[in-house]
Amino acid sequence: MSVSLDARQRAALEQAAHWYVCLNASTTDPADRDAWQTWLNTEPLNHWAWQQAERLQQRLQQLPTHLTGRTLDLADQARSTNRRSVLKGITLLIGSGAVGWTGYQQARSEHWLADYRSTVGQRLPLTLTDGSQVQLNTSSAIDVQYDARQRLLALRQGEIMVSTATDQAGRPFLVRTPHGTIRALGTRFSVHLSAEHTQVAVYEHQVQVTPLRGAPTLLGAGQQGQLSAKACTQQTLDSSQGAWSQGLLIANEQRLGDFLAELGRYRSGWLRCDPAIADLRISGTFRLDDTDQALRAVTSALPVRVEERTRYWITVRPV
Repeated sequence: MSVSLDARQRAALEQAAHWYVCLNASTTDPADRDAWQTWLNTEPLNHWAWQQAERLQQRLQQLPTHLTGRTLDLADQARSTNRRSVLKGITLLIGSGAVGWTGYQQARSEHWLADYRSTVGQRLPLTLTDGSQVQLNTSSAIDVQYDARQRLLALRQGEIMVSTATDQAGRPFLVRTPHGTIRALGTRFSVHLSAEHTQVAVYEHQVQVTPLRGAPTLLGAGQQGQLSAKACTQQTLDSSQGAWSQGLLIANEQRLGDFLAELGRYRSGWLRCDPAIADLRISGTFRLDDTDQALRAVTSALPVRVEERTRYWITVRPV
């Protein structure tokens, strides 16, 4: 390998390459998927290694279709899907921009060692010690810190829906993200963390949103805010935004590309939209616990088809 990796990293990447090939083989079955999930959850280093495989897939999706095909060797675009070529492609990506062991350490500190975390497609309900209700959306993670001064949730990844309970000790209820702090004022609200910003939606009462380096903003019921480190911009809340907490995905004349990106959050593997159909519009209510059915509904409503190389590698294309 051309980049500096220790023995544990190297072994984890080799295992990730094995699972990459396995999950994209035509003979993949549910037992393979379960074994992969067990491996993935064993330790944070495995998750770091799998993230490198996902970066490889994302890079391939940016190439023209005629170049991707079964191309997994980014060095010479060899027409093969063997473990060695996958491993070489992953290593090249690490050498061209990944952060190696630092990325692993960051994964440990951010969500793999969080107090609570949900898996892909899971919606995890929690009742905290004060009676507050928290639901973790797909692939989400939080830390919980209750002490004499405050009730604090640190959102490490993903999205949560919160219904706060009255605290007899009068402690404030806070949600903290890298972009700032949300203070609940007796309310029901959701917080969605992405790399660029934090999205806050208020369904009942009010929240106070304070950027990391900015002035606080008050959001009331029916409002949402996009929080960056410096400011919070306000918008009217889309009434369907919190439907995920009921296991639903609601689209109202939504771009197909955006819809499939959202649906893909609830599936293991990769769900890709052909750019030729990304601007088609889709409407409807879809169950998040049956994303296969959602895809079938899309093909019934629009002139598109589902190309399934494996259950974990799907592209929606024009008919």
